[in-house]
Amino acid sequence: MSSRDITRISVAKRGVRFTRGLACVALCLILFSLHASAAHILYIGQSGGHNDTRGQVSVAAAFYGLQVDDVKWQHGRTASLAARYLNEPSLVAVVIEAEVLPALSSYQSIALLRRRPGLPLLIAGINDGTAPALLKYWSSGSISACLRSPLAHAPGHYKIAVGNVTQQLSGALLPLERQQVFYLDLSGNAQTIIQASFADSGLPVLARAASHNVFFATEQPNIDIPVTPDPYRQQKVFAALASPLIFLHYAAGERAWHSPGAYANFTFDDAWLREPYGYVSFPALLEQAQQHGFHVTIAFIPWNFDRSQPDVAALFRKHPDRLSICIHGNNHVHQEFGPFSTHPFEKQTRDIDQALARMEKFKQLTKVSYDPVMIFPHSVSPAATFSVLQRDNYLATVNSLNVPSDASTPPGLDFALRTATLQFSSFPSLRRYSAETDISPSQLAIDAFLGNPMLFYAHESFFASGIGAFNRTADFVNQLQPSTQWRSLGDIVQHLYLERLRDDGNIDIRALSGSIRLRNDQTRNATFFIEKREDSSGPLTVTVDGKPFPFLKTGTQLTLQLPIAAGAARLVEIRYQNSNNIAAIDISRSSLETNAIRLLSDFRDNVVSNTGSGRWFIRSYSEHGSDWNVAFALLLFIAILLLGAYIYLVRRKSHAGSTLPCRCHDASGHQFALQLPPKRLHR
Repeated sequence: MSSRDITRISVAKRGVRFTRGLACVALCLILFSLHASAAHILYIGQSGGHNDTRGQVSVAAAFYGLQVDDVKWQHGRTASLAARYLNEPSLVAVVIEAEVLPALSSYQSIALLRRRPGLPLLIAGINDGTAPALLKYWSSGSISACLRSPLAHAPGHYKIAVGNVTQQLSGALLPLERQQVFYLDLSGNAQTIIQASFADSGLPVLARAASHNVFFATEQPNIDIPVTPDPYRQQKVFAALASPLIFLHYAAGERAWHSPGAYANFTFDDAWLREPYGYVSFPALLEQAQQHGFHVTIAFIPWNFDRSQPDVAALFRKHPDRLSICIHGNNHVHQEFGPFSTHPFEKQTRDIDQALARMEKFKQLTKVSYDPVMIFPHSVSPAATFSVLQRDNYLATVNSLNVPSDASTPPGLDFALRTATLQFSSFPSLRRYSAETDISPSQLAIDAFLGNPMLFYAHESFFASGIGAFNRTADFVNQLQPSTQWRSLGDIVQHLYLERLRDDGNIDIRALSGSIRLRNDQTRNATFFIEKREDSSGPLTVTVDGKPFPFLKTGTQLTLQLPIAAGAARLVEIRYQNSNNIAAIDISRSSLETNAIRLLSDFRDNVVSNTGSGRWFIRSYSEHGSDWNVAFALLLFIAILLLGAYIYLVRRKSHAGSTLPCRCHDASGHQFALQLPPKRLHR
């Protein structure tokens, strides 16, 4: 090797190191800008360490992406520190522990209020030890004291007041997991925000002073809520933190993490494009969707890829705003994506690949597009299967539970209160509600308040009462949140992100999907600072409107900066490289067992479900399938025994009737009878 070659290699290595250095610097700048852009809240509390109030405010602030500036009270220094924070434009609220109020002089409190007029202020952790005179002073006489309620012996609930602070939560009832509360004695025209109700009593626990932006929250000791994948656990979790969650939502507004819009979807499982499908006439269902303003997605089983009727397919092509298709398993056999012990990972991988290949053929035959969103049959898959969905560039998976069958439920507020999670292979997993059961209005109110997409599903038997069976649910959602946009699952996943406004007018984005549509609704150009959790170690690319775009990935964090002109929209996609050749995958229906199951399922949905007894059997089998299987096995065993007994008796009777008597005489002339077979007799 020549000295010139060595020099070139040395220069190249220095160039690589320099490029890596620039990348690290750029990453640090992006991460710093994301952190520095967060809005702040000022928390003034006692210096005696952690307490429940401080912890609850901190958890709620983190949920909204707000940074807490925790100032411990020190005589002579706190006022000057608070004054410095109050000058910061990123400050959106102040929280003061009730225990600190005696240490604040009248002069200091007036200075706090006047420095930022209108800045929301929460006095938190009020209990029966808080001096009534201080409550009267800070509330301008509208709150006179804090009292302890009698011990309740019957379950209670929180009732949320109607108003601009509570928005979609107005009138909601939330579970009260306590038998005793501290409550405010309102002596003036203070506005109750939350009240605890036991029997006929209404006890204010969060209130707003009249004509002031000062809020008062009573002390709420922490309670232990078990961590489970049950989506309805959301109500208990929200109720336990309702005061700081509602206050900070109001105080921070667009500076807090929030969804870009309100979205909803209704999915009809198992159907294929034939008219009718069980109780469902597609033209009639479309008419209901148009009249009541909802969108219907068919969870389509890929096994049916070439069975669509042309007239029904034409209906979907003509009305993509109301009708759409997503993927429902592959063959939809029982527990198709169940435990690996009975459904090996390799088989699940082949099914996921084949499902895509079949849906591409469906698209080719019908000219109807589909969303690569997977709804697993019967139950959600194990966690490792999520990585296969991601590798194949599925958009998301949507199921009644958003936790894989073999995974533990993640702790934390983000999982408990959001519809979607990236906790498993950084792949979007969303929860949905069965429209065939009663859904708590308060559950939907929390979703609307937090901007969660509301996803519903049902099967064809749901429409036994009439084609308008879903109308009441759709009407409730549209009344709860009039701006709700009913879209396809694919469209909803592409709007699955959180955004917050920065001090400089730019936008922070926390992507919850690998494919997002961003729109700059401001009247000025803006830069979007995008971050996404990304666990994949395999090769990937980022495109914007189909063209490669630079990004940085360090550890499990992917970031990029995207300028968007005023009023413009951009599509950002993360694509994962794989070696799949969809066109080469066998899509034939070669399994006799699978074919029999699918045809029997069609018979169930289109024939058996047409009677009341048939629908009862379908519901009972869905709920108690194992018991029915045992019963069927027992009946089959009894039937085999009876058949065997019948065959035995028939043969015995046949044998008895197959001989004929013959009169014979012996040598001495005595007569005797001899039974001979007919053939021998005729010989």
